Amino acid sequence: MARFTVAHIDARTTDLPREREALATADAELIARLCRSDDEVIEFARGADAILCTGYPVGEKVLAGCPDVKVAVRYGVGFDNIDLDAATARGVVVCNVNDYCIDEVATHAFALLIALNRKLTLHDRAVRRGERAPLPPTGPLRGETLGLVAFGKIARAVAERARGFGLQVIANDPYVDPAIAERAGVRLTSLEEVMRTSDYVSVHTPLNVETRGLIGAAQLALMKPTAYLVTTCRGGVVEERALFEALRDGRIAGAGVDVWDPEPVRADHPLLTLDNVIATPHSAYYSDRSAPLLQTRVGEAAADVLRGYLPRSVVNPAVLERVKLAAHPGR
Repeated sequence: MARFTVAHIDARTTDLPREREALATADAELIARLCRSDDEVIEFARGADAILCTGYPVGEKVLAGCPDVKVAVRYGVGFDNIDLDAATARGVVVCNVNDYCIDEVATHAFALLIALNRKLTLHDRAVRRGERAPLPPTGPLRGETLGLVAFGKIARAVAERARGFGLQVIANDPYVDPAIAERAGVRLTSLEEVMRTSDYVSVHTPLNVETRGLIGAAQLALMKPTAYLVTTCRGGVVEERALFEALRDGRIAGAGVDVWDPEPVRADHPLLTLDNVIATPHSAYYSDRSAPLLQTRVGEAAADVLRGYLPRSVVNPAVLERVKLAAHPGR
């Protein structure tokens, strides 16, 4: 019998070989189910030592109903579906995977930017109809301005791509040392200036209480009518109704949207009725390299904590005042 039990509470498959291999280092057994309610989660995961989840909301009720849980690991970079205060109060270490899909999301964001600039989807549809798509507004890219909302790892990778195309890059991020941005050739400035002066705005902030609705009607109203918005971070950061109205009324030129609130996006979503929107199904994270890495990292994070080691990423560091973890000997 295994020493620990790890419960994946919103698994769409029980075929999880990479997670199982990583968890075996902690003598942990992985059980998996697609749970659809807190009561089902509690029934399934009661007695588990760790929880893995993708998007299921892990709140106070779940944590109270699973009192043996020592660590909760979120598949992905975002962790807004886990109640960090409740987890910290109960001594539950919360982990994400912050070292995967950086290049994938950056490339996807820049691909949306180029596709919007070159109107690739409009031209494709027009050619299939035997027509020509309208050309303006189409900027030259070189010499234009890309504004980044947040300047973390992914945004910095977008900036690298942008410089290769001759774009000037500015960013807003109150939590980043200006010296880091300066070394990257990026000028930090206010959110208002980013929205007002950029020809392309790419949003990369995590979703939390500060950033929900960060890009709303007031911010979109600052943008040039020839400007484009790209969002590949988390649904809820950009107010979708405000974005729809700005696009519908021609107050901005177009948008590339990979993240939605809620997900999966409905087929009748208003944004999907607009020709100046390029939509993707929260797929920016994916490559044949990133997906296996994510699965391994999730298993490793849970195994690390169960073995008493500090995992690669703890998103509620205050919990470490109560939970003592040693440095991992292999890192």
